[in-house]
Amino acid sequence: MKKNLLFFCLLFLSASLTGCWNLKEPNQRAFIIGVGMDMTEDKELEISSEIAVPAGLGSSQVTGAGKKNTFTVVSAKGKDFMDAGQHMQAELSRSLFYAHRQTILIGQHMAEEGVDKYLDMVVRNPKSEIRSVVLVVKDGTAKEVIKAEPTFDPFISTTLGSQQNALGMKPYYFRMLLCDAYSEGTQPIVPAITADPARGYVYTGSAILNKDHGLKLVGFLDPEESMYDNWMMGKQKNLTFTTLIGKENKTISLAVQSLKHRTHIKMVKNKPQIYISLHGTGSIVENNSPLDPSKDDDFKTIQTRLSQEAEEKVRKLVDKAQHQYKIDIFGIGEQVHRQHPEVWKTLKPHWHETFPELPITVSVHLRYRDPGQTNSSL
Repeated sequence: MKKNLLFFCLLFLSASLTGCWNLKEPNQRAFIIGVGMDMTEDKELEISSEIAVPAGLGSSQVTGAGKKNTFTVVSAKGKDFMDAGQHMQAELSRSLFYAHRQTILIGQHMAEEGVDKYLDMVVRNPKSEIRSVVLVVKDGTAKEVIKAEPTFDPFISTTLGSQQNALGMKPYYFRMLLCDAYSEGTQPIVPAITADPARGYVYTGSAILNKDHGLKLVGFLDPEESMYDNWMMGKQKNLTFTTLIGKENKTISLAVQSLKHRTHIKMVKNKPQIYISLHGTGSIVENNSPLDPSKDDDFKTIQTRLSQEAEEKVRKLVDKAQHQYKIDIFGIGEQVHRQHPEVWKTLKPHWHETFPELPITVSVHLRYRDPGQTNSSL
């Protein structure tokens, strides 16, 4: 009898102790969708948060005076990320919630000062989301972009992530920034945008951050250079090439869905020689030239011209990286580390001096399997 009584007492206590006694309801939270990080003129950190407004999301009114905003932006300054967040919290009646953050924007001035000392919270805080898309705002502030009204989505943060997919890029998440920053020989290349009063923002290529100097901004690559760099790094899913061909310089465009890359390191007297090979296969989507893609001679001419032009542009990019920026933006150091780990031990301390002098050979091979629905141009 005593055993039965003890069992029922324990059962009653366990039932009464279960439950989420510290649960916060959704209407008690302020859901942060995107964050902008800027450095003010007096060297203060300014955080701007895009916060979802549930009433606006449920509204059927999409235009006119009765339209409800789907988000609001709150800004605050502080010594670090969480200090600014504490000041921001003083302006809100709901608790800040970081787990739904989709985007982290970094203003150019902030990037020039170096962002490494302000990113600890993103990793350390268990409530933070490391799958946030990261972008640098060129010639402007993150606050300008985070306030922009999106065209298709309820939040500008959602739009920024979607556009990277639309451009054929693999989204650049914060966790990828960490991987690049802690890799043996790769410098982070972060997608970049510029603020635009009419459209909110415009994609402008990539920002180069130097991990050896506090993730400070080194310079920018334009959209085409970024496309080739992404291809060499395995971050580009598809792209379209357009070239001038023939005596009259008519255009022809190839949409490539299958992109491959390979970096081979050959050691000659303990010195690395780099061979980069890029391959792409796709379909002709526009042909304004007199060439007929179904004919063997024209077939070879088109492929050769497309490959030659792409190869020339990649070589220019390599030259820019080696002699203008003098920084490894292709992950060659990481490849040396993987393929020749013993040699890398001696090269690593002086890699920033070795990279500009490396002999780098580039080859590009573009092919098409589908000439489209017609042969010669209409």
